[in-house]
Amino acid sequence: MESHTRFEDLSNEIFFEIFDYFDALDIFTSFSLLNRRISSILQSISLRIVILKKHCRHQIDLLSSYLTFHDQQVTSIKIYDTIRDGSSIISVLFNRHNFINLKSCIFYAINSSTRLDNVIKQIKNLHQLISFTLYQHNNNLSNDDTNEFTHTLLMHKSSFIRSVILQYPCNFLNISKSMSVSSHLISLKLSILI
Repeated sequence: MESHTRFEDLSNEIFFEIFDYFDALDIFTSFSLLNRRISSILQSISLRIVILKKHCRHQIDLLSSYLTFHDQQVTSIKIYDTIRDGSSIISVLFNRHNFINLKSCIFYAINSSTRLDNVIKQIKNLHQLISFTLYQHNNNLSNDDTNEFTHTLLMHKSSFIRSVILQYPCNFLNISKSMSVSSHLISLKLSILI
């Protein structure tokens, strides 16, 4: 007599292992409506948000609707701000959600029209943040935003923060005048204009 194992019969531990291979959008679109047990497991996993240039606004809105009940589970964010249809995403997500358990945050190419007030405000209160990276190869962030990002991250009060990479043109005089670096940092990389 043959025995067949169905997907739903797998142990919780195997589901946790499987979900480690997927980002939040893939998890929600693939698994969220399968059954109650899997939906229950989704309540207790860590989530990684990965938004690339290839994504479109419809996908971001779908992800955001799922995050309404799961934003506290997000531990990692990697976002290209401008996606395929030209939408700016960073401020959209940070205005809609509070990522209180965020440990790793990577932003790529922030659009000059992106409002960063709420993003910076949230970063100031991320007490579990370990790593923050911003890759901005052009000079289209405002001086106020670059100064605020630099100040916020170098003076971050979290005892967890270990790595800060700020790859955008910033003025050395603005950094050196007003800041001391958090003693918890192990790795710091700045792109500086003299």
